[in-house]
Amino acid sequence: MEIQQLSLQDVELNPQVVDSIKQMFAGLKPRDGAAAMPFRLHSAGIRNLTWRTEQKTYGPFRLDARWDSGLKPAAIILRDTRKAVQLHASPAGKQWRLTLHSDKGMFPFELPVTLDQFTLTGLYDKQQIDFEQISLKGYDSRVQASGRLQWSDGWQLSLDTRTDSLALAPLLTALGRPSLPGRIAGECAIRLQGPAAESMHEQRTFDCRLDYLNQGQEAALTFESETESGRDRFTATAANLTLPVGPALHFRNSAFKGSLAGSQLQIHSGYIQAYAGELSVSGELDWSHGWQTRFNSRMEDVQLEPLLQVFEQRIISGGLTGQCQGTVQAQAISTLLEGMEMGCDFTISQGVVYETDLERAAQLIKLKDAPPAREQQTPFDRLSGRLTARQQHYRLDELEITSSALAASGDIAINPARELKGEISVGLEKTGKVLSVPLVVAGTTDAPTFRPTKSSMAGAGAGTLILGPGIGTAVGAKIGEAVDNLTSIFKRKNKPE
Repeated sequence: MEIQQLSLQDVELNPQVVDSIKQMFAGLKPRDGAAAMPFRLHSAGIRNLTWRTEQKTYGPFRLDARWDSGLKPAAIILRDTRKAVQLHASPAGKQWRLTLHSDKGMFPFELPVTLDQFTLTGLYDKQQIDFEQISLKGYDSRVQASGRLQWSDGWQLSLDTRTDSLALAPLLTALGRPSLPGRIAGECAIRLQGPAAESMHEQRTFDCRLDYLNQGQEAALTFESETESGRDRFTATAANLTLPVGPALHFRNSAFKGSLAGSQLQIHSGYIQAYAGELSVSGELDWSHGWQTRFNSRMEDVQLEPLLQVFEQRIISGGLTGQCQGTVQAQAISTLLEGMEMGCDFTISQGVVYETDLERAAQLIKLKDAPPAREQQTPFDRLSGRLTARQQHYRLDELEITSSALAASGDIAINPARELKGEISVGLEKTGKVLSVPLVVAGTTDAPTFRPTKSSMAGAGAGTLILGPGIGTAVGAKIGEAVDNLTSIFKRKNKPE
């Protein structure tokens, strides 16, 4: 008996049903199976076919099959009801040749993104699929891959992926992640392993060699990671990288070793070579609720002038060496500096403080009556101190400046509006740096002002009358400083309890 067409509707399959069917025909050879069948089937179709696992139901699909002879179909076509996904399967010796094509579809897995086009060609064998070619297009990107999926002893997926253009912004937006500009090109080897298909991500390794292109600049990136005790232990490097978000900081070379678990990142060791110096860093970052980080860092001869130009500021130059510890708490990356608490001990060598002339200010010149002949600045051999920061309030304590012309020391506070408040004492070389002139620090970081205290001005006038200009002025200023100190002592003693 021959049956030209068999049609079924509303069929649900699951792994147990498929295993039972396999067992029914397990002992039959193709010719024996054909002889045992009381009829010959030419074609069959199933409408509203669904596939159910313990976790999820897939479908509905439509299945069409065609037989030439024997039990094995000559062709199988599986498509979803929208006709956006089609799977073609045909015998190839003891294997099956598979072609999967999707337009705006999400087959065979539910993905968090909808691709414009997905194509897969491969060979299916017992408990194994060899992916000859995988092609993905969407979000202004193209990705190619090849690999193998095995499920004989647990599930294992090996993929070698490559892309000549992966646009980050549209893809990250579709995934609900913070957007990044630029494109990625390069290769990644991916290995996933787990006891079931849904848990293959439990053991994973990545080995990527990428180029990051943004605004005409190309950076070389590498990333290697392997799962160990529930954490992804990684090594990452970057060369010629300019940060794509926030300040456009440029790193000549950088490398980090650390581990990642969920939304917690640990940096065990790392270094950044930038601005003619080097920064080493370690710390932790958690973004489960906003952004929280703790860090320790050390700087070696980082040149400040080109670094500050990134922030459109020209305050100071010189080579920075120091050590910092701090924490940051913020709701967004853009507000990280607002939630920073930090302490740094630092030294800056062979530099210039711009918009400030301490030597001129210490000579007690009436600045409005004697404008400077050149830009105000204070060259120095060494500038050191301790910087503390808390919620955009900064303090410079134990500040010391030395040069061939002067020696200065003092403390300065900077508020969120970048306004300065403090006092600094300056000793000039011409007085042997023994006598110092106290100066009040005010203004802003962009336009600082240094003015003698009232007592130093009064003392300077008296000293000039008694001893003459120059040394008399300095001695008088020193007397004025002493008066200030005595006054503050008496104020504390007379302060009511």
